[in-house]
Amino acid sequence: MSQKFLPLSRIHSVNNFNFFFQNTKRNLLFNHNFISNQFLNKKRLSPGLKSSNLHSSVKINSHNSASVIENVASKVLTCQESDEKSSQSLGENSRIPFKYTPKPSPAIKSSTTKASLRDEIKSYVKLTKPNLTMLVTLSCICSYAISPLSVSLQELIFLTVGTTLCSGAANAINMGREPDFDRQMPRTVGRPVVRGLITPNQAYNFAAIIGSIGCTMLWFGVNPTVSLLGFFNIILYAWIYTSMKRKSIINTWLGAIVGAIPPLMGWAASSSLAHPGAWCLAGLLYAWQFPHFNALSHNIAQQYKSAGYVMTAAENPKLNARVALRYSILMFPLCFGLSYFGITDWVFPFDSAIANGWLTYLAFQFWDQQQKNYKFESGPTKQGIALAGIHAKKLFWCSVWHLPAVLILAMLHKKDQWNRLYNYISF
Repeated sequence: MSQKFLPLSRIHSVNNFNFFFQNTKRNLLFNHNFISNQFLNKKRLSPGLKSSNLHSSVKINSHNSASVIENVASKVLTCQESDEKSSQSLGENSRIPFKYTPKPSPAIKSSTTKASLRDEIKSYVKLTKPNLTMLVTLSCICSYAISPLSVSLQELIFLTVGTTLCSGAANAINMGREPDFDRQMPRTVGRPVVRGLITPNQAYNFAAIIGSIGCTMLWFGVNPTVSLLGFFNIILYAWIYTSMKRKSIINTWLGAIVGAIPPLMGWAASSSLAHPGAWCLAGLLYAWQFPHFNALSHNIAQQYKSAGYVMTAAENPKLNARVALRYSILMFPLCFGLSYFGITDWVFPFDSAIANGWLTYLAFQFWDQQQKNYKFESGPTKQGIALAGIHAKKLFWCSVWHLPAVLILAMLHKKDQWNRLYNYISF
């Protein structure tokens, strides 16, 4: 048995293994660290290298590699860039034959894309002046509800969406035309075109798209008259009114016509424009523009003037206050006319008189203070200017609440409204 296993023992003897190891370790690389990666150096150990020198070089390289790894790890964990010393040592010990560029993970890339898309959508929404567009649309809807003839849900939806798109298109063109002027006013310096988020051409293209869709919806979903009124209002606001703002104070009166057209659109959706009640309602919106805008423009009159706009508040402050008072008083007969022509009941003139009286009283205070300020050639005092500013601010906020209040009262006091409701509940 010992003779049979004799060859096997010879193969696995210690002497044979030592002979194999001693004759193959000359080409063996001892330092296999990834940072110093000497596989890429193609260096062979010299045959005359002593064992002690070999072990010492292995220890030194291991120590350098360990220090480099610790340095890089500490920088990574603390989110710092590597210093020049570590990068130099890293470059000496590692010779990577290709350029490596890290790529962002798909999750980060997708979230960045979503965020940029969301910001772009917000910029286009701001381009339509959402607050002003909502006010225009509400005046159109209220007029549609007050009109005496039939009302359908489908027609109301087309009217609402179409009017919103037409108003947004007009505002987008207005912003695209005035970035150089808006940049000079604190009130408008944050608009998308001024900030460079949207170019004027992009604003025009956006306005063309939503304006075309809005007019088409009004044409086929409501009637051609409403569609033509919406198209005319875009031209009037975006081109005529916007151009006139830098030429004459007449721009305020043109802007008031722009505000009076949406009630006509709502009325024309279900009733004839030949009815006098339509023009009483449009006149109410027309008159409201003056106490609202004249009070707003009073406190920023110098900003308008510095930006190149010609406004009544800067050119003729006494006329600015007088016009605000004049049209505040005009709202009394207009509300009376709605009852006289059979649109509302006879309670409406008394209810609306409370809101109209509040607005007129504040407009009178504003006018009276301006009369005192410009009574003498020396001009207003600092105290007088401050008081006029306070009265103008009160008048402005009153106008913000006044219009919704009057329109809601008109809908509540629509003629035979309560009789129809009573008959419906009784049935």
